[in-house]
Amino acid sequence: MYIRYALSFLCCPMHVLPTNLDAILTVLCRFFCALPIGMSIFLLHPSNGLASVDVCEQPSDFSHLSVAYYSHDTSVIAGTAGQIDRENRNVDLQYKMNETWSFGVGHRYVILDMEPIELQTNGHLHTLFFPVHRQSGSDSKGFRFSVAPSLSASSNVLKDPGEYSADTFQLLAALVWSRELSDRLELRYGVCGDHRFGSYKLYPSITVGWQPRTDLTIEMGFPTTRLTYRALPNTSLSLRIAPYGNEWHVKTKDMENQSQLVFEASLVECTITWQAHKQLTVTASVGRILHGQYDVTLLDDSRVGFSYDAVTRVGAALEWRF
Repeated sequence: MYIRYALSFLCCPMHVLPTNLDAILTVLCRFFCALPIGMSIFLLHPSNGLASVDVCEQPSDFSHLSVAYYSHDTSVIAGTAGQIDRENRNVDLQYKMNETWSFGVGHRYVILDMEPIELQTNGHLHTLFFPVHRQSGSDSKGFRFSVAPSLSASSNVLKDPGEYSADTFQLLAALVWSRELSDRLELRYGVCGDHRFGSYKLYPSITVGWQPRTDLTIEMGFPTTRLTYRALPNTSLSLRIAPYGNEWHVKTKDMENQSQLVFEASLVECTITWQAHKQLTVTASVGRILHGQYDVTLLDDSRVGFSYDAVTRVGAALEWRF
Protein backbone atom coordinates (compact mmCIF):
# COMPACT_ATOMS: atom_id res chain seq x y z
CA MET A 1 0.00 0.00 0.00
CA TYR A 2 2.80 2.42 0.93
CA ILE A 3 4.56 1.70 -2.38
CA ARG A 4 1.38 2.59 -4.26
CA TYR A 5 1.14 5.91 -2.35
CA ALA A 6 4.76 6.74 -3.12
CA LEU A 7 4.26 6.04 -6.83
CA SER A 8 1.10 8.16 -6.87
CA PHE A 9 3.10 11.03 -5.38
CA LEU A 10 6.06 10.70 -7.72
CA CYS A 11 3.86 10.40 -10.80
CA CYS A 12 1.54 13.31 -10.00
CA PRO A 13 1.14 15.93 -12.75
CA MET A 14 3.82 18.58 -12.50
CA HIS A 15 1.34 21.42 -12.95
CA VAL A 16 -0.07 20.81 -9.46
CA LEU A 17 3.30 21.33 -7.80
CA PRO A 18 4.44 24.77 -6.59
CA THR A 19 6.92 25.46 -9.39
CA ASN A 20 6.81 29.25 -9.51
CA LEU A 21 8.28 31.80 -7.15
CA ASP A 22 4.92 33.47 -6.45
CA ALA A 23 3.50 30.28 -4.93
CA ILE A 24 6.50 29.83 -2.67
CA LEU A 25 6.49 33.48 -1.57
CA THR A 26 2.76 33.28 -0.84
CA VAL A 27 3.26 30.35 1.52
CA LEU A 28 6.18 32.02 3.29
CA CYS A 29 4.29 35.32 3.59
CA ARG A 30 1.23 33.64 5.10
CA PHE A 31 3.45 31.63 7.42
CA PHE A 32 5.14 34.69 8.88
CA CYS A 33 1.82 36.56 9.08
CA ALA A 34 0.43 33.65 11.12
CA LEU A 35 3.48 33.51 13.38
CA PRO A 36 2.29 36.04 16.02
CA ILE A 37 -0.99 34.13 16.34
CA GLY A 38 0.74 30.79 16.46
CA MET A 39 3.19 31.85 19.17
CA SER A 40 0.27 32.33 21.51
CA ILE A 41 -1.14 28.82 21.36
CA PHE A 42 -0.04 26.57 18.42
CA LEU A 43 2.20 23.43 18.27
CA LEU A 44 4.07 21.33 15.68
CA HIS A 45 6.64 18.56 15.83
CA PRO A 46 8.78 19.24 12.74
CA SER A 47 10.58 15.93 13.01
CA ASN A 48 7.43 14.16 11.88
CA GLY A 49 5.78 17.07 10.12
CA LEU A 50 2.23 15.72 10.58
CA ALA A 51 -0.72 18.14 10.87
CA SER A 52 -2.61 15.56 12.80
CA VAL A 53 -2.34 15.16 16.59
CA ASP A 54 0.01 12.27 17.09
CA VAL A 55 1.19 10.88 20.46
CA CYS A 56 2.18 7.63 18.75
CA GLU A 57 5.36 9.27 17.38
CA GLN A 58 8.44 9.38 19.59
CA PRO A 59 8.57 12.80 21.34
CA SER A 60 11.58 15.07 20.95
CA ASP A 61 14.46 14.57 23.37
CA PHE A 62 14.70 18.35 23.92
CA SER A 63 12.42 21.22 24.92
CA HIS A 64 11.11 23.29 22.03
CA LEU A 65 8.57 25.78 20.72
CA SER A 66 7.57 25.37 17.08
CA VAL A 67 5.09 26.86 14.63
CA ALA A 68 4.05 25.81 11.12
CA TYR A 69 1.85 26.86 8.22
CA TYR A 70 0.52 24.59 5.45
CA SER A 71 -1.34 25.63 2.31
CA HIS A 72 -3.39 23.11 0.31
CA ASP A 73 -4.16 23.47 -3.38
CA THR A 74 -7.84 23.82 -4.21
CA SER A 75 -9.26 20.31 -4.58
CA VAL A 76 -12.27 19.13 -6.58
CA ILE A 77 -15.00 17.13 -4.85
CA ALA A 78 -15.45 13.83 -6.65
CA GLY A 79 -18.57 13.59 -8.80
CA THR A 80 -19.54 17.27 -8.33
CA ALA A 81 -18.54 20.75 -9.41
CA GLY A 82 -17.70 21.61 -5.81
CA GLN A 83 -14.27 22.44 -4.45
CA ILE A 84 -12.41 22.53 -1.13
CA ASP A 85 -9.87 25.06 0.13
CA ARG A 86 -7.87 24.39 3.29
CA GLU A 87 -5.13 25.92 5.44
CA ASN A 88 -3.40 24.43 8.50
CA ARG A 89 -1.70 26.41 11.27
CA ASN A 90 0.06 24.41 13.97
CA VAL A 91 2.04 25.09 17.14
CA ASP A 92 3.82 22.89 19.73
CA LEU A 93 5.35 23.72 23.08
CA GLN A 94 7.15 20.80 24.71
CA TYR A 95 9.11 20.95 27.94
CA LYS A 96 11.46 18.10 28.83
CA MET A 97 11.61 18.12 32.62
CA ASN A 98 14.15 15.26 32.92
CA GLU A 99 15.05 11.95 31.28
CA THR A 100 11.72 10.47 32.41
CA TRP A 101 9.05 13.15 32.07
CA SER A 102 8.11 15.66 29.38
CA PHE A 103 4.86 17.54 28.81
CA GLY A 104 3.44 20.33 26.73
CA VAL A 105 0.49 21.98 25.03
CA GLY A 106 -0.44 22.00 21.36
CA HIS A 107 -2.93 23.45 18.93
CA ARG A 108 -4.04 22.44 15.44
CA TYR A 109 -6.07 25.06 13.54
CA VAL A 110 -7.73 24.21 10.21
CA ILE A 111 -9.49 26.79 8.04
CA LEU A 112 -11.86 24.87 5.78
CA ASP A 113 -13.99 26.24 2.95
CA MET A 114 -16.19 23.97 0.83
CA GLU A 115 -18.29 25.31 -2.08
CA PRO A 116 -21.07 25.15 -3.11
CA ILE A 117 -21.74 22.42 -0.52
CA GLU A 118 -21.98 23.69 3.07
CA LEU A 119 -20.82 21.46 5.88
CA GLN A 120 -22.39 21.85 9.31
CA THR A 121 -19.50 23.98 10.56
CA ASN A 122 -18.38 27.59 10.57
CA GLY A 123 -15.17 26.50 8.80
CA HIS A 124 -12.76 27.10 11.71
CA LEU A 125 -11.67 23.82 13.29
CA HIS A 126 -9.49 23.57 16.39
CA THR A 127 -7.82 20.75 18.31
CA LEU A 128 -6.24 21.78 21.62
CA PHE A 129 -4.30 19.03 23.38
CA PHE A 130 -2.04 18.52 26.41
CA PRO A 131 0.48 15.69 25.92
CA VAL A 132 2.33 14.06 28.83
CA HIS A 133 5.11 11.51 28.18
CA ARG A 134 6.81 9.15 30.60
CA GLN A 135 9.86 7.23 29.40
CA SER A 136 11.95 4.61 31.18
CA GLY A 137 14.39 1.83 30.38
CA SER A 138 18.02 0.87 30.00
CA ASP A 139 20.51 1.48 27.18
CA SER A 140 19.12 -1.37 25.05
CA LYS A 141 15.46 -1.47 26.13
CA GLY A 142 12.86 1.20 26.71
CA PHE A 143 9.21 1.86 27.44
CA ARG A 144 7.09 4.96 26.84
CA PHE A 145 3.61 5.86 28.05
CA SER A 146 2.01 8.92 26.46
CA VAL A 147 -1.40 10.44 27.08
CA ALA A 148 -2.96 13.64 25.73
CA PRO A 149 -6.44 14.82 26.76
CA SER A 150 -7.77 17.18 24.11
CA LEU A 151 -10.64 19.34 22.90
CA SER A 152 -11.53 19.12 19.20
CA ALA A 153 -14.32 21.32 17.86
CA SER A 154 -15.29 24.23 15.64
CA SER A 155 -14.44 27.65 17.07
CA ASN A 156 -18.04 28.52 17.97
CA VAL A 157 -18.20 25.38 20.13
CA LEU A 158 -14.72 25.67 21.61
CA LYS A 159 -15.19 29.22 22.91
CA ASP A 160 -18.39 28.34 24.80
CA PRO A 161 -18.01 25.53 27.41
CA GLY A 162 -21.81 25.37 27.60
CA GLU A 163 -21.78 23.86 24.09
CA TYR A 164 -19.38 21.05 25.01
CA SER A 165 -20.51 17.43 24.87
CA ALA A 166 -18.80 14.06 25.09
CA ASP A 167 -18.05 14.43 21.36
CA THR A 168 -15.91 17.52 22.05
CA PHE A 169 -13.36 15.60 24.12
CA GLN A 170 -10.65 13.21 22.94
CA LEU A 171 -8.20 11.04 24.86
CA LEU A 172 -5.09 10.16 22.85
CA ALA A 173 -2.70 7.53 24.22
CA ALA A 174 0.25 5.31 23.35
CA LEU A 175 2.13 2.40 24.93
CA VAL A 176 5.40 1.81 23.09
CA TRP A 177 8.28 -0.57 23.82
CA SER A 178 11.70 -0.28 22.16
CA ARG A 179 14.62 -2.66 21.83
CA GLU A 180 18.05 -2.23 20.25
CA LEU A 181 18.76 -5.29 18.13
CA SER A 182 22.26 -4.11 17.17
CA ASP A 183 24.28 -0.91 16.88
CA ARG A 184 22.38 -0.03 13.68
CA LEU A 185 19.02 -1.74 14.19
CA GLU A 186 16.15 -0.85 16.55
CA LEU A 187 12.65 -2.26 17.01
CA ARG A 188 9.72 -0.23 18.38
CA TYR A 189 6.27 -1.73 18.92
CA GLY A 190 3.13 -1.00 20.90
CA VAL A 191 -0.50 0.14 20.85
CA CYS A 192 -1.81 3.61 20.01
CA GLY A 193 -5.21 5.28 20.16
CA ASP A 194 -5.93 8.51 18.28
CA HIS A 195 -7.69 10.12 15.31
CA ARG A 196 -4.95 9.95 12.70
CA PHE A 197 -7.16 7.53 10.69
CA GLY A 198 -10.20 9.82 11.10
CA SER A 199 -12.56 8.31 13.66
CA TYR A 200 -10.96 7.22 16.94
CA LYS A 201 -9.15 3.89 16.62
CA LEU A 202 -6.94 1.64 18.70
CA TYR A 203 -4.29 0.09 16.46
CA PRO A 204 -0.92 -1.68 16.68
CA SER A 205 2.25 0.26 15.99
CA ILE A 206 5.52 -1.29 14.83
CA THR A 207 8.68 0.26 13.38
CA VAL A 208 12.05 -1.17 12.42
CA GLY A 209 14.70 1.54 12.45
CA TRP A 210 17.85 0.83 10.43
CA GLN A 211 20.90 3.07 10.05
CA PRO A 212 23.05 1.51 7.31
CA ARG A 213 25.25 4.64 7.27
CA THR A 214 25.79 7.51 9.67
CA ASP A 215 24.00 9.89 7.27
CA LEU A 216 21.05 7.62 6.40
CA THR A 217 18.17 6.39 8.59
CA ILE A 218 15.34 4.15 7.35
CA GLU A 219 12.23 3.62 9.51
CA MET A 220 9.91 1.01 8.02
CA GLY A 221 6.66 0.28 9.78
CA PHE A 222 3.02 0.94 10.50
CA PRO A 223 1.45 3.45 10.56
CA THR A 224 4.43 5.60 9.50
CA THR A 225 7.36 4.91 7.19
CA ARG A 226 10.19 7.43 6.88
CA LEU A 227 13.56 7.79 5.15
CA THR A 228 15.96 10.51 6.36
CA TYR A 229 19.21 11.52 4.66
CA ARG A 230 21.65 14.02 6.16
CA ALA A 231 22.95 15.73 3.04
CA LEU A 232 25.10 18.26 4.93
CA PRO A 233 26.11 18.65 8.58
CA ASN A 234 23.27 21.13 9.11
CA THR A 235 20.79 19.98 6.40
CA SER A 236 18.68 16.84 6.10
CA LEU A 237 16.12 15.53 3.61
CA SER A 238 13.27 13.13 4.39
CA LEU A 239 10.44 11.26 2.68
CA ARG A 240 7.51 10.13 4.81
CA ILE A 241 4.30 8.15 4.26
CA ALA A 242 1.64 8.30 6.99
CA PRO A 243 -2.10 8.53 7.70
CA TYR A 244 -3.49 12.05 7.94
CA GLY A 245 -6.79 12.62 9.73
CA ASN A 246 -8.77 14.08 12.63
CA GLU A 247 -12.29 14.49 14.01
CA TRP A 248 -14.17 17.55 15.29
CA HIS A 249 -17.47 18.33 17.05
CA VAL A 250 -18.93 21.11 14.90
CA LYS A 251 -21.94 23.41 14.76
CA THR A 252 -23.29 25.67 12.05
CA LYS A 253 -22.81 29.43 12.24
CA ASP A 254 -26.29 29.91 13.71
CA MET A 255 -25.60 27.14 16.29
CA GLU A 256 -28.82 25.37 15.24
CA ASN A 257 -27.29 22.14 13.86
CA GLN A 258 -24.38 20.02 15.05
CA SER A 259 -22.51 16.96 13.82
CA GLN A 260 -19.24 15.08 13.93
CA LEU A 261 -16.89 16.03 11.10
CA VAL A 262 -14.33 13.33 10.27
CA PHE A 263 -11.41 13.78 7.90
CA GLU A 264 -9.24 10.90 6.68
CA ALA A 265 -6.48 10.70 4.06
CA SER A 266 -2.95 9.47 3.40
CA LEU A 267 0.04 11.78 3.17
CA VAL A 268 3.27 11.38 1.20
CA GLU A 269 5.61 14.25 2.02
CA CYS A 270 9.16 15.40 1.28
CA THR A 271 10.84 17.81 3.71
CA ILE A 272 14.12 19.69 3.90
CA THR A 273 15.33 20.76 7.34
CA TRP A 274 18.06 23.32 7.93
CA GLN A 275 19.76 23.83 11.28
CA ALA A 276 20.16 27.59 10.95
CA HIS A 277 21.45 27.99 14.51
CA LYS A 278 22.20 25.79 17.47
CA GLN A 279 18.69 26.55 18.74
CA LEU A 280 16.81 27.36 15.49
CA THR A 281 15.59 24.89 12.85
CA VAL A 282 13.82 25.85 9.60
CA THR A 283 11.77 23.29 7.67
CA ALA A 284 10.13 23.46 4.23
CA SER A 285 7.91 20.70 2.83
CA VAL A 286 5.89 19.62 -0.17
CA GLY A 287 3.43 16.76 0.09
CA ARG A 288 0.68 14.94 -1.72
CA ILE A 289 -2.61 14.16 0.05
CA LEU A 290 -4.23 10.99 -1.31
CA HIS A 291 -7.65 9.35 -0.81
CA GLY A 292 -8.98 12.38 1.08
CA GLN A 293 -12.52 12.25 2.45
CA TYR A 294 -14.72 14.29 4.79
CA ASP A 295 -17.60 12.51 6.57
CA VAL A 296 -20.38 14.24 8.49
CA THR A 297 -22.32 12.20 11.06
CA LEU A 298 -25.74 13.70 11.78
CA LEU A 299 -27.86 13.45 14.93
CA ASP A 300 -29.81 10.49 13.51
CA ASP A 301 -26.45 8.68 13.04
CA SER A 302 -26.69 8.92 9.25
CA ARG A 303 -23.44 9.76 7.47
CA VAL A 304 -22.77 11.95 4.46
CA GLY A 305 -19.35 11.66 2.80
CA PHE A 306 -17.39 13.81 0.35
CA SER A 307 -14.23 12.45 -1.28
CA TYR A 308 -11.91 14.59 -3.37
CA ASP A 309 -9.10 14.28 -5.86
CA ALA A 310 -5.46 14.09 -4.77
CA VAL A 311 -4.06 17.50 -3.83
CA THR A 312 -0.66 19.05 -3.14
CA ARG A 313 0.23 20.94 0.02
CA VAL A 314 3.31 23.05 0.79
CA GLY A 315 4.47 24.15 4.20
CA ALA A 316 7.03 25.99 6.29
CA ALA A 317 7.96 25.57 9.97
CA LEU A 318 10.22 27.11 12.60
CA GLU A 319 11.44 25.37 15.74
CA TRP A 320 13.24 27.03 18.67
CA ARG A 321 15.02 24.68 21.09
CA PHE A 322 15.67 25.62 24.68
